Formats: sequence, C-alpha cells, structure tokens
Amino acid sequence: HPYIYKITFATANESSALVIRPFSEKGTLKDLIYKAKPKDPYLKKYCNPKKIQGLELQQIKTYGRQILEVLKFLHEKGFPYGHLHSANVVLDGDTCKLLDLENSLLGLPSFYRSYFSQFRKIN
Repeated sequence: HPYIYKITFATANESSALVIRPFSEKGTLKDLIYKAKPKDPYLKKYCNPKKIQGLELQQIKTYGRQILEVLKFLHEKGFPYGHLHSANVVLDGDTCKLLDLENSLLGLPSFYRSYFSQFRKIN
C-alpha cells in the first residue's frame, strides 16, 4: 500500500524480533509538529513545549485522508493496527506512511490499551 512504510529486513525467533527500515530524513509527523530533527536526542526534540507548532489546514486534510485510507485498507484485510500516534507516521514528501504494523503480529499491546482498560465494559 502506498501509505505503509517499507521494511528492508525482518526476522524473528522464539524470544525476539528485528525489523529494519530505511532512515527517514524528514522524520515523523511528531518531528514536524515539534519542529525537531530526526537525529536529535528524544529529550531535546520533544521536551520543549515552546517549539510545538500546529499544522496547516491543508496538511491536516492531506495527512488525515492518507492515514484514514491506510487504516481502511488494513481494516478491510482484517489486520489490527492499534499503534496510531504521530511518532508512528513517517513523512515522505507530502505523503504519510504508517510504521510498526508488525506490533500486533508480535503480540505487543495497543498504544491505547491503558486508556481502554480503565473502562469495564470494553474488552
């Protein structure tokens, strides 16, 4: 799918897994929002709230449509994706591409599991 970031190499065994992707010079959607460089350390990139900027309306429309299209594609294929957040969306020009699709296959809990688990009626 054009909105899924490619994997260069992947392997797994009984105790671990390894996934290698090409480095993205533009970084993630989170990097764009925080005006951060992808190679900077985490604390330098994301712990200064004064650097946060919003996105332009056209960017929101474009990125939102692309993300919804890939989520629809995954849903139609019966593939769960519970790790949607700005750090799992890579920018490639004016295109968004999702990362970490393998997390559900590896049995990793959803990014939002802690939010869902506080509601008794949601299993």
